[in-house]
Amino acid sequence: MKKKILVTGSNGQLGNCLSSSLSNYYDVTPTSINANNDSLKLDITNKLNVKSLLERIEPDIIINCAAITDVDLCEKNRALARNVNFIALQNLVKYSKKNTKLIHMSTDYVFDGIKGNFKEQDPTIPLNFYGKTKLEAENFLIGLNRKILIIRLNGLYSSKLKYKNFFSFVYTSLKANEKISIVDDQISNPVLVELMPEVILKAILLNTTGVVHYGSSNVISRYDFAKQICNVFKLNALLVEKISSDNLNQLAKRPLKTDLNTSKIESILAINTYDTKFCLELIKNKFILK
Repeated sequence: MKKKILVTGSNGQLGNCLSSSLSNYYDVTPTSINANNDSLKLDITNKLNVKSLLERIEPDIIINCAAITDVDLCEKNRALARNVNFIALQNLVKYSKKNTKLIHMSTDYVFDGIKGNFKEQDPTIPLNFYGKTKLEAENFLIGLNRKILIIRLNGLYSSKLKYKNFFSFVYTSLKANEKISIVDDQISNPVLVELMPEVILKAILLNTTGVVHYGSSNVISRYDFAKQICNVFKLNALLVEKISSDNLNQLAKRPLKTDLNTSKIESILAINTYDTKFCLELIKNKFILK
């Protein structure tokens, strides 16, 4: 009998990709606060909604992709951010069975961004409220006597242009011949969403638990990433202006060097990581931009 997996946030780029891919192997129930033909309605902040759906589905695994990821919005509306990113997670735990495994998506923003190359055991010092809510969720899960897996990711992007991410912003802006300003001092190892199903699938098969990091094999600034997008997709690089983070006057402070060390996950899952140029070529040659 197939394992039953419930995915939260299935209308987002990661939740959608995981729901679609994992359904080839498992009995997957995609859920979202904005239900459509492909998902069931689930407001993870609503206790009654969570309780009734989990009692009906009885999932073996919950993959929590639901989150408020707009960093400045989290700064402005702290109650909403904490409710979705942390308190709602308590609902999923409370109303799921004790043997239900929780796979939770976290972020590089739990770190201060000073040294880069962060390992799983490095001290967590979030600089903004978004990072604080995600760290609170992590600490809550780690303190449980439950099977949990926390996967820290950074800079998610996908081939689906309808999703708001760095790649879609750069690609659509330059396609429209618009000038853009990109920071050269925010550095990470961004994740192509379409690579995540293999990671999650192996983590399920090997019953991986604890905290792991996943990202590209190279470390790259936002500006250099934009230049690579120009190069691969033959877009006008002259439209890309280099600026520093101080020029943006963003409400929430951003950590600057948040690249994640991926050696642990590569070792335990026996998987490869790939550089951003390879990932962009993958989008260009394998996936349909839409």
